[in-house]
Amino acid sequence: MPDRTASVPLASIPGIGPQRAELLTKLGLHTHDDLLHFVPRRYEDRRHLKPVSEAQDGQAITVRGKVHAAKPGRWGACKLDVTIGPASLTSSQHLVHARWFGFRPWGIKEGCDIFVYGRISRDKKGRWTMSNPEYEIAHDDAESFIHIDRIAPIYNLTDGLTQRVLRRLMFEATQKTPFTAPEFYPAPEKMISRQEAFRVIHFPDSFSDENRARQRLAYDEFFVLQCVVALRRLSRATAHRRRADRADDLHQRWLASLPFPLTNAQRRVMAEIDADLSHGPPMNRLLQGDVGAGKTFVAVHAMLRAVEAGEQAALMAPTQILAEQHALNLRRWLEPLDIRVDVFTGHTRGKKADRLQGGELDLFNTRPKAKSLGSVVIGTHALLYDRYAANQLGLIVIDEQHKFGVLQRLALSRKGQNPDILVMTATPIPRTLGMTLYGDLDVSVLDEMPPGRQPIVTKCRSVKELDKFWAFLLKQIGEGRQAYVIYPLVEESEKVDAKSVKVEFERLKKLLPQVRLGLLHGQLDPAEKDRVMTALRAREIDVLLATSVIEVGVDVPNATVMLIENAERFGLAQLHQLRGRIGRGEHPSYCVLVGEPRSLEGWRRLKIMEETTDGFRIAEEDFKIRGPGNIFGTEQSGLPPLHFASLESDYDLLAQARNHAAQIIRQDPTLAPWPGLREKMQSGGNAVSLVAVS
Repeated sequence: MPDRTASVPLASIPGIGPQRAELLTKLGLHTHDDLLHFVPRRYEDRRHLKPVSEAQDGQAITVRGKVHAAKPGRWGACKLDVTIGPASLTSSQHLVHARWFGFRPWGIKEGCDIFVYGRISRDKKGRWTMSNPEYEIAHDDAESFIHIDRIAPIYNLTDGLTQRVLRRLMFEATQKTPFTAPEFYPAPEKMISRQEAFRVIHFPDSFSDENRARQRLAYDEFFVLQCVVALRRLSRATAHRRRADRADDLHQRWLASLPFPLTNAQRRVMAEIDADLSHGPPMNRLLQGDVGAGKTFVAVHAMLRAVEAGEQAALMAPTQILAEQHALNLRRWLEPLDIRVDVFTGHTRGKKADRLQGGELDLFNTRPKAKSLGSVVIGTHALLYDRYAANQLGLIVIDEQHKFGVLQRLALSRKGQNPDILVMTATPIPRTLGMTLYGDLDVSVLDEMPPGRQPIVTKCRSVKELDKFWAFLLKQIGEGRQAYVIYPLVEESEKVDAKSVKVEFERLKKLLPQVRLGLLHGQLDPAEKDRVMTALRAREIDVLLATSVIEVGVDVPNATVMLIENAERFGLAQLHQLRGRIGRGEHPSYCVLVGEPRSLEGWRRLKIMEETTDGFRIAEEDFKIRGPGNIFGTEQSGLPPLHFASLESDYDLLAQARNHAAQIIRQDPTLAPWPGLREKMQSGGNAVSLVAVS
């Protein structure tokens, strides 16, 4: 049953009114339902406050006491001495010196009762101190029970709102104002009701109650997402496409031309793909494989199967550089089999595609010429546009899927009649994220590296050790090797303290005059990018200075050295992708991460890169540190914001919701018994949901 109180405007809720409703809009809150979902960022246990005498140095605690003195200090600071316990000063052990720098806290004066929360430590004189703690003045009034002697919620604020005022408004909205939160699906046993969960999550009587409330509301979020996933899977499973007989065994001819055997993992995944292509429903498969695991060979296998059936295959890559790299490889493998390979990027839009082997591809009619056995098209986002017509599109391969949105995948799939889809990623996907973003896909994993791949030695170094690196680099170049030097910025920025590739290019031309340098970044026009990459592959460039534009799509086996400056500014998964540009040939490879992280956490992240080359472990660590939004981007991934659920820690809850959602969808895909569930799926602001259930 739908919730009819969800859209009640804030101004109509008692105690809020128009002025405070306007303030709440700055926090993105417009309705009563928004308030219910505005989760406390943390809680303070004000039931049993810890005496300062029992505190540990560096511990974050909440203390309550009387303001013993409030004297302005230097730089506009306010220094407060707060007595803990009795109102009268009994011992210096009961004093906390709270200091605020740069502003004077409002409302604090001698004699007032105050809560302060922060990290407590000893200063040089042995006194307990707190720097810029959060504070709240206690009042002996009728509403003090909302703030004192309880587990108090702490919310994000905006100018004009204090914790005390916002907490009172939230208490009014969640505890006193009547509202309904109907059960829009059959909830699992032993879970509290949604109505009770919303009340408890804001003002719990115990932390165990708070956990039960959060679990129920998190389960709701996961359940709705998994219903979307289950419907997508059902939609693909019930779709059928005609399977033509294969006219030629191109696959075997191609395998016979390779100078090396495929790995067991590659053969296993190819067999899984063949099984998909042997029955009616279109293939919908995700291929995960670490950098260098040989995903492209698996993709070529799938493309050849499409061509054998008289269909066209399209491969979409996120960058022009990667598209061109794929084109080089596929032309080498497929042209001897009389298969056309054409490139369609933003650079070729509005023109004929790249001319290949005596003919041009008509962008408005991709039917292959009579002289070729079939056609493969490689492109970027340009494949999504109307100019790219695909009358015979039977297979779509999407490389580096995390660089595309879910809707882009769906848009490309509409170019054909239920084409088979193979999406690939070298960024291993944490299992919870995979169950949400890619839950509608069957998953294959390449967990074996091809023989001959050289290990990459990775070391973390400080800026002071750069001179040693340049000496090492010159030695490697003298032995005939090539190298990459990566910077986070294209140009210098006053706002970002990091090196830029343009400035360092000019500096290194003077520092290393004997070295042939190349420059590559996203601001170069396509023709210049082509020229630089051609020179690099031809060994006319010794050291390529670049930004993360080379993160994917650069394959130069002779490049064995990589330096990444300001390494702390890159994510772990991105560092792993960049490192994957080396170690592709017969010589040992070396990656040096230079940075000056400002925290132990920053150094720990870089040390992970030093400890392992396992992309799956690195991805899990990156996920824990940065979360899903920063790894994939919620807009890019199609994942709606989660208010209560955690993809980092709620795997068991997600798995339970997945099984429950699949059961509900199997029973009745129309969701007729649960109209509130369908409404939830369509009103959650998630574009993927709208596509799936419309």
